[in-house]
Amino acid sequence: MRNYILIIFLLAVSVELHSQSDRHNYLNPLSGKFGLGLEGGAAYSKTDFKTGELDLLSRIYFEHTFLTTSPLSFGIRAFAGYGFLSGKDGATFRLPEAESFRTNMIYAGFGPVMNYAISDYVLPFISIGASYLNIDPQLKDQTGANVNYNNKFSPHFLLLTGEFGFRFLFTENFGMNISAAVNYVNSDNLDDIPNLVTQGTDKDMFFSGFAGINFYFGGITDSDGDGVPDKKDLCPDTPPGVIVDEFGCPVDTDRDGVPDYLDKCPNTPVNIPVDENGCPSDADGDGVPDFRDLCPDTPAGVPVDERGCPFDGDGDGIPDYKDLCPDTPPGVEVDKWGCEIKEEVTEILPETKFVLSGSLNFESGKAALLPGALPELDKMATVMKEYPDTRWRIEGHTDNTGSYTLNKQLSQERALTVFNYFTSKGIDKNRLEMIGYGPDNPIADNSTETGKSLNRRVAIVMIDEKTNFSYTPGMTDLSDYKYNQLSEKNVGGMIFTDGRVYSVQISSWRERSKAESQANKLKSAGYNAFVVEAALSQLDGKWYRVRVGFYDTLTEAKRVKERIINIK
Repeated sequence: MRNYILIIFLLAVSVELHSQSDRHNYLNPLSGKFGLGLEGGAAYSKTDFKTGELDLLSRIYFEHTFLTTSPLSFGIRAFAGYGFLSGKDGATFRLPEAESFRTNMIYAGFGPVMNYAISDYVLPFISIGASYLNIDPQLKDQTGANVNYNNKFSPHFLLLTGEFGFRFLFTENFGMNISAAVNYVNSDNLDDIPNLVTQGTDKDMFFSGFAGINFYFGGITDSDGDGVPDKKDLCPDTPPGVIVDEFGCPVDTDRDGVPDYLDKCPNTPVNIPVDENGCPSDADGDGVPDFRDLCPDTPAGVPVDERGCPFDGDGDGIPDYKDLCPDTPPGVEVDKWGCEIKEEVTEILPETKFVLSGSLNFESGKAALLPGALPELDKMATVMKEYPDTRWRIEGHTDNTGSYTLNKQLSQERALTVFNYFTSKGIDKNRLEMIGYGPDNPIADNSTETGKSLNRRVAIVMIDEKTNFSYTPGMTDLSDYKYNQLSEKNVGGMIFTDGRVYSVQISSWRERSKAESQANKLKSAGYNAFVVEAALSQLDGKWYRVRVGFYDTLTEAKRVKERIINIK
């Protein structure tokens, strides 16, 4: 019998260890409680009489279950009972007069109890106990007369009990038990006469069964049944079946503020804003969460890539859904509709300075024009008409022969003569200004006749600040020159000038990294490549232009462009 009890105990422990992997928190319904039980039942004897009989048995017990948060619980029980044992059909190997026996029993004892909660309402249990047993056996013959022969035996015994049963809890404070037990007495004298053959080695025993009611009080209250006592439960209204932490609150594995049982995205990265379902917020509803969305304001219904940005098939920086020119070649500047911006070409004037020799075009010492000067002046007037946005300055110059005052006056008069000629040809006088420098600005040595001849002149110079095209000698050293991007003009073929030097535009990109990558490629090929920013009104956002420069002449810039076109 002891081996049976040990086996049952080991099985219960193994079930408990397995169950711990399935239950995060659990508060046993008997944890910390005291119980009072009243039971009635029957006993069936196994003695030296041929046939055991069922007889009445009753029991009262008081028990306490220790605190636990496990389905498996342990407790201790004290009990006492009263009942009867009986047998009939004669005793084996006994005097023939003994036909039957019946004895009353009084017992009291204690022992440990182990319960396992299958649910909050059904708990199988096993217990063992040791108790004091007192009996008063009465033997009778076939006539019913007493035939006790061995009243000399002591009526006091040690009773060992092993029990298995079920508890059923109807409420927190009320339930019922059913159980069956094996009761062993280390004696062969329950029926008052030892077996004459076995000489007392075949011990008497009996089986018992009980059913009764239980009353429980005390213990730990867990209103929401989450396994955390109310006094420690920070979330006392947790729904049934929800796994909670040690504070009684639903577990939130990813710590996004939405408990796992409601979280449809249980592995959200740390510190990511989520919606009521525990999924990362997606403000524009494009399917890419905000924390990965590089374009968080995408219009509804627009297809996006893995970054949350609208597709841009031609890579021009204008998304497909509003790109009216979806096949633009790479590196081409486009407007806000994705279409290529047509070049606005500013034509370079064929000449920006004209010089009339005073010796060949004016009467000696006078301001009157000679006939040979008129074709040259007509040519200048034609240029002025072809470029109506230009302005010009007419400069009169002399040598240093004679009076300074007279030379100054002569230079002014000659400048005025040219001024009047241009206005007579339809040139707006507001486009012209004149000045007489006299001998102040010589271009040659006045000590020679040749030098004096060169100094006697009238210069017509374009002074339009808007286009900044003024005459400049050819440049060879550009290391210290600062290109004036604000005043530059496109002279065709994506070649630009600020009026002094030229640069070639190779491509234009939305992303600076792409522009710098191409510039580095050109630098490795030996060209002075650089990146400039452009934010023009007709462009939708900022562009990064790849340029190569600088060059003295337009012809040189064109040659360079032809050489590097294959490097792109």
